[in-house]
Amino acid sequence: MRALYVSHNGMLEALGQSQVLPYLRGLARRDIEIDLISYELPEATDDAIEALRVRLSREGLRWHPMRRARDPRLRIKVEEAGKGVLDAVMIAARRRPDIIHGRSYLPTAIADAVTKLVPRAKLVFDCRGMLGDEYVDSGYWTTDRIEYRLLKRYEKRAFRRAEGVVVLTEALRRWVQGSGLLGSRTQIETIPCCVDFERFRFDAAGRARVRAELGIEGRLVIAYAGSLGGLYREADLARFIAVAKRRTDRPFTFLLLTRSDSDGLVESLKAGGLSTDEIRVRAVAPSEMPAYLSAADAGTAFGTTCFARMGCSPTKLAEYLACGLPAVFNDFGDQATLAPERDACVMVGSFDDAALVDAADRLLAMATVPIDQRVGIGRRVAEERFDLEKIGVARYEALYRSLAAR
Repeated sequence: MRALYVSHNGMLEALGQSQVLPYLRGLARRDIEIDLISYELPEATDDAIEALRVRLSREGLRWHPMRRARDPRLRIKVEEAGKGVLDAVMIAARRRPDIIHGRSYLPTAIADAVTKLVPRAKLVFDCRGMLGDEYVDSGYWTTDRIEYRLLKRYEKRAFRRAEGVVVLTEALRRWVQGSGLLGSRTQIETIPCCVDFERFRFDAAGRARVRAELGIEGRLVIAYAGSLGGLYREADLARFIAVAKRRTDRPFTFLLLTRSDSDGLVESLKAGGLSTDEIRVRAVAPSEMPAYLSAADAGTAFGTTCFARMGCSPTKLAEYLACGLPAVFNDFGDQATLAPERDACVMVGSFDDAALVDAADRLLAMATVPIDQRVGIGRRVAEERFDLEKIGVARYEALYRSLAAR
């Protein structure tokens, strides 16, 4: 079986490293031949691209990197899509894929165009969430913008036209199935953001090294990893961290692992009572993330509760658990289904003072469990809910083979 996979995210980005390549490597090991088109950012050097190309070739992946601009204008995205269609058509003409897989909207539009020229190829729309509504709910767009209207129009086509649809949550799956958007022959599958257990595991040596480098030996450390802004609840995160600091008698550190602008969050943390010495901010390379998470004792994942968040599966949550960190989160996506995992997870029902105190006390109790025990608990939950091979790769393979057999 052959597949052509199109991603607008670059393979040298953290998301490409954690949420694209591990799945494709797994599919390649299951005898699926894969050609991968991705759009790399301007800062991706030619040397880095060539080194990754060689490595992926050894792993059975044919990589065809393109470039994308840090420019959200519609005209630029249309130009990038046009170039992607040309490359994809040439690859498809040579390889004759059975599956053409678009990761999110623009790649699916490319895949859609190419499937018209490869009659037996099946189109997979990997939704990743309701993108236009995410921009609206984040305050970046309004519903009267041309970009939003065009995206929603294509969204209807993609759900109806694709033979296979992938969503991240059961909540979004139920909504899509009840909305009448799917075509009569469209097969839908839920595949949450999974975690590569070969990469993400507790690293005792990494914990000692990172704690020494940051000067946080002997401290209780709560971490946040990932993007800021948009649909992330920075103000509530700052309030929770301030409560957690007040509820422990141990020296305390908040470890912020992000490449986003963090000045606003840092100021909110200070306003809540944290000192400069109690805050560490680092932009961490993907290869270093497991060591930095191992240096923490607990993780946080708060998001806005809105329509767009129904389809969200935070990568950070799976990575926390895989590294043995108990996690605190609120109810969006499918996260409420993790609430019964009381030894590893704390769900905040509201953000009033009493709820934050209760959640902080429960998280701190989990964070002070002996490390070996804590790691075993988190790992078990991650394996049951976010196993890359048993859940992520297996469900993609089953979808591919089911569609190709038609």
